[in-house]
Amino acid sequence: MDKPFYAVSLVWNILRRFAEKISQNIKGMRTFKDNQGAVFDVPAGDAERFEDIFENETTSRPTDFKISRATELPELKEDTGYGN
Repeated sequence: MDKPFYAVSLVWNILRRFAEKISQNIKGMRTFKDNQGAVFDVPAGDAERFEDIFENETTSRPTDFKISRATELPELKEDTGYGN
């Protein structure tokens, strides 16, 4: 995200808006410790399609978010058990 967010529901709303069917298969969402993003698991069979959807969205119009495949795990907030 371009600026911090304080509720993981914002991330869920973005994912559902652009990739509703794939978002139903997302598991383990966790927020970055600095509130600048989130990580989550996407089944391998959905990952490429998921990336294609968001690449198209972010290149066709301005957005305040970006989606990318993690190459390393950032520092994460403690898991409270809510919103995951």
